[in-house]
Amino acid sequence: MLAASRSLLDRRVLGALELRETATLERITAPMQLKSPRLRFVRNRSGLHVVNGLSSRTELEEQLAAHLDAFDSAPGGLAEEALDFDVTITDPTGRYLPRTTTLKLPRGSRTSEAVIVDMYPSPSAPVGQNWSGVRASLTREVAGEIEPLAGARLSLMRESDSALLGSGLSDARGEVLALAGGIPVIDFTSAAPPSPAPSPSPTPAPAFVGTKKVRARLKIETTPGLPW
Repeated sequence: MLAASRSLLDRRVLGALELRETATLERITAPMQLKSPRLRFVRNRSGLHVVNGLSSRTELEEQLAAHLDAFDSAPGGLAEEALDFDVTITDPTGRYLPRTTTLKLPRGSRTSEAVIVDMYPSPSAPVGQNWSGVRASLTREVAGEIEPLAGARLSLMRESDSALLGSGLSDARGEVLALAGGIPVIDFTSAAPPSPAPSPSPTPAPAFVGTKKVRARLKIETTPGLPW
């Protein structure tokens, strides 16, 4: 006779990253590659990348790593966000530009809250229906030579009030795609054209619908000497 056994499995994570698309501010659920010298990530069913492993090198990191095995006790002797961990994020499909970010641990009382990381589209990224944007090639002159302007941010600013409509980052070739989401294609507030002379036909004229136009200016921001 075999006796049934039951075990309890507890899993603790140290934090999570939520990758967000800059154009729509929606969570990116497609698989991405996250690399860190000491952290290990796993993607959960919600599309969050959670930290479920730590290769500790210092005494403080050992205290933090021990927290993964002690579900009920918080790491002692560690101030909130006392440790910094560099993380590199890349998209295998090339839709988003690679980027680096710094994750501060421990999260303390905010462990259950994911850290939001904005991902910019690559110049070759597809543009969704009804999206607005600008594709550009940025260059600069250095010692009389023209070279690509990499790592610059191209922002679309509404001309009427300088509100930020969208932005993008230039890649190593200086190519950039700046997307602006949320601009309606149809404008129902446009003034209707002058009405024609009355027609003997009893059929009413269709309602006038105009197209939406937004005047914008381009803003380029760059930090000299900052590597892309």
